Amino acid sequence: MSDIYSLMVNYITGHKMLKEGESILAAVSGGADSMCMLCLLIRYAKDHGNKLGVISVDHGFRTEAAAEAEYVYNFSKSNGLPVYIRKIESGTCGKSEEAARIRRYELICETASAEGYDHIALAHNEQDRAETMLFNMFRGSGILGLTGIRPVRDMFIRPIMCLGRDEIEGYLKENNIVYVTDRTNLEDDYARNRIRHHIIPEALSVNEGSVRHMNSLADDIYEIYEYIDDQTVDVYERIVKADEDSGIYTVKCDEYVSLSKVLRMGILRRIIFKMSPHLKDISREHLESADRLVFKENGARADLPYGIRVYKEYDLLRIVPGSGPNEKAGQVPEAVQGEELCVEIDIRDLKADGPPVSIDTGSGSRLKISLFKADKVSMDDIVLVHNSYTKLFDYDKINKLFTLRFRETEDQIIIDPAGHKKALSRYMIEVKIPNRIRGEIPLIADGNNVIWLIGYRDSYAYRIDESTKLILELKLEVDNGRTS
Repeated sequence: MSDIYSLMVNYITGHKMLKEGESILAAVSGGADSMCMLCLLIRYAKDHGNKLGVISVDHGFRTEAAAEAEYVYNFSKSNGLPVYIRKIESGTCGKSEEAARIRRYELICETASAEGYDHIALAHNEQDRAETMLFNMFRGSGILGLTGIRPVRDMFIRPIMCLGRDEIEGYLKENNIVYVTDRTNLEDDYARNRIRHHIIPEALSVNEGSVRHMNSLADDIYEIYEYIDDQTVDVYERIVKADEDSGIYTVKCDEYVSLSKVLRMGILRRIIFKMSPHLKDISREHLESADRLVFKENGARADLPYGIRVYKEYDLLRIVPGSGPNEKAGQVPEAVQGEELCVEIDIRDLKADGPPVSIDTGSGSRLKISLFKADKVSMDDIVLVHNSYTKLFDYDKINKLFTLRFRETEDQIIIDPAGHKKALSRYMIEVKIPNRIRGEIPLIADGNNVIWLIGYRDSYAYRIDESTKLILELKLEVDNGRTS
């Protein structure tokens, strides 16, 4: 048998896993892989001046788990190592294997942070990586999934992923090291186990070096992925815009469509990775469904896991998160989106230069109404006041009874000084307001005559001119009087 300690040392060095003096927390279950890793790391830590600690997590799925944790504890103590035993308490995670795996990683990371460890060592071997490659390929992974498990990721290192299972078991037998066997690994209940028990043996029967060849291929694929990713970053920064408040990403379609498909998919993957807890449930099919939208008509949509939605909106792809801040487009205030809204407003008793009137819209916002004499305000001040959520109107031109509501089918708006009318629906299309939010934009109307589409434009019919004597100011406020 080859010197597997030297193989591990070369693997650690080649992947720059550790520096002298850095501390390592080894995750040990008591199984063959983790016991082999622990024994090799004990020697490595002595040779290179590293602090080594051990953590074992009891999933609670098997009755023998407590005894296995005790074995790890006693073995670690007999070798003078600090050891931490953690148990997944009932009710702290779901009952599935995946939920327990996530909780196990959380407990390991929490312990590493609390105890000041630099790295967490996991005992994956080269067959685990080959199994992961196949598993990802079967479920529709992209190029990154074909790299399998990475030797180094963040603070996680996998120092024995250069070793085969036969080498690991041979080392344990040669050194009389006891290890436990997780009986669930012998069953075919999980897809990964079926790959391990049936597909990998067939691959080895074709070529006894097939697993090692798959690991070499995974390294080659990762180098290709890194090159493509570098190219993607440059394009991403040019054509992708992120809204930090809403969490929405927009992509310029004209530039996006000119890219090669591999770069387009890389851009989508980068965006979706930022939106989702992980890419585990994002398949190639999902990315392709989003990518195809750029070639479809306005309003087309793709639904992805985690509630993520991708829209084709005119010359943009808009990627909207499934949770967090509400969707916003243009300048629609969040406080009035998606609510029932119909407020009748009477300004007949409003006094010039008197105190403003505040109307509660019932949706977390207020319409503040003020009236003042025109001769007290300069035109420069009028221009300054005019913005998306504050508008000034000629009081004498406006109906003294109007409504704050959402759009209706027959709504129209005056678009120029000559009095030309345009259907509100047509205006919304022309200014590229996404169809999904057109019914959620508040407006002020006199019957079906739109006075002000809030956040966008007002009607020419009620604008101030040289003959204006009284100015009506309408201001939409949200969040404790702050103008949205």
